[in-house]
Amino acid sequence: MKTATSALLIAAVLAAGAVSATRVTRDKVPAILDDFRSSAALPYGTMTVNVDITEEDAPPLPGDASVFYSTDGQASWTETVLSAIPGYTGGTWEASFPIEDEDVHYYFLVHDDTAAAFSSPVNSENAFPPPPNLMINPGTEVPGDVVDPLNDALDLDAFWAGYSDSHLYATLSNVTGVWPTAHTIFGPWFVYSMVVDNPDAGVDSFAYAMVYGDVPLIAATGLYFVDARDTSYTRIADIDYQFADGDLHMRCQLSDLYAHPYFGPDNPSEYYTLGVGTATVWFSNLGDAVDTTFIHSYYHRTDVGAVGGNASPALSDAGHEFEGGEPANGVYVHFYVTYTDADGNLPTVRNLVLDGVPIEMGSGPDHDYAVGVEFGVDVDLTLEDHEYYFLFSDGADTVETSPGTILLGSGAPDGLADRGVVVRSIWPQPTKREAMIAFALPEHSSGRLNIYDLRGRLVKKLWRGDGGERTLSWDARDDRGIAVAAGVYFVELSSHAGSDVSKLVILR
Repeated sequence: MKTATSALLIAAVLAAGAVSATRVTRDKVPAILDDFRSSAALPYGTMTVNVDITEEDAPPLPGDASVFYSTDGQASWTETVLSAIPGYTGGTWEASFPIEDEDVHYYFLVHDDTAAAFSSPVNSENAFPPPPNLMINPGTEVPGDVVDPLNDALDLDAFWAGYSDSHLYATLSNVTGVWPTAHTIFGPWFVYSMVVDNPDAGVDSFAYAMVYGDVPLIAATGLYFVDARDTSYTRIADIDYQFADGDLHMRCQLSDLYAHPYFGPDNPSEYYTLGVGTATVWFSNLGDAVDTTFIHSYYHRTDVGAVGGNASPALSDAGHEFEGGEPANGVYVHFYVTYTDADGNLPTVRNLVLDGVPIEMGSGPDHDYAVGVEFGVDVDLTLEDHEYYFLFSDGADTVETSPGTILLGSGAPDGLADRGVVVRSIWPQPTKREAMIAFALPEHSSGRLNIYDLRGRLVKKLWRGDGGERTLSWDARDDRGIAVAAGVYFVELSSHAGSDVSKLVILR
């Protein structure tokens, strides 16, 4: 059955709000959540979780963003408030909590007085009605906000959402706990629904709704496809429903949604937009929305942190470069290092240790730690020599780089400002077997890097090539492959644009 109406069902009213700008006067846009990450987890230790939160209007306030975690197989949940991490591009929020010796389930909730974005527990056994511990209440619906109610049953005071691998769940609660379908045998009839839309479907004017309410000759309980352009609707599948403990429970099969050409299974954004509402239907006045919620973003996922085995992270491409500007203390230096974790675990410790003082580093918007993420921090350094290294932990294992030295005792980074020729750092310093040498030349030049002893004799022709940023290793051997004696050596970088020299100490 397909009929054109003017707001026949609350499904149509809400669908129009979900896929267009008319959200029944409730036009708050929910936050976008991305990069759900966790640290490694040691038994009876602490686990850290991150999520990126993007707000179109304003960032969430403290207390508006939470993580719920379970250490007992989702039987119970504990809420912990998320805090924004300074230095992360794109708004990364974090929380830490104690764990035991079982895998940790967790989900996120970000909300204000209007819209919410949230993930949820997973109903892995397809229990129906769904138990409260496997559903999420975004906490934004309040009683008493209905429009001209004919029955208090139309006044919603809460709703919950949930999912399994095969179903999408909704639970509605009203102020009476009673769910009539008709006021009299002549109407009006009462309709209750939850609208769901796939934002990746590519069509802006369609949505879907689980609808409970039998209206003679017009509509029956089921899953509906709604065209918001003309508020036409089509029943496409059955739904399950049940009344229990004063609530209305509904669920539809995801396969019924995926089979429809305007919904589809592809959902790279990993969320559906959804809203809940009630309506009256008359023969003389075919449809009026009575109570509607805001439109929310529902991430149908449950994240799990595995407690136990762990692969240690690795640090690479470590170094520093000089920045422009007018520093108060002498020189701006940008420190950088790439953190890689095969398990995809986030770093709980992400520090530059400069002259023995830890400084927290930040990263860009990409948090694919299994591939590798560059962390950085800018520091205003005084004109003297400084030592540094990088120290990171994935929550279980800690790794660090070899120390590096920045020689600023001469008063300026030699050769950088006017020529772009500089030996940036040599580490470790001193060394017994091998030294890493970081240097830079102008992009459109060529040069060479040689090692000399204290008497100025050439020891090693280490490198010759084109300009740019480079890092090489020297194994403390001369051009004949013989280990050099202990002592002081000089690393000279030369180019037509200029030269720079740094000192290297070899121990035996």
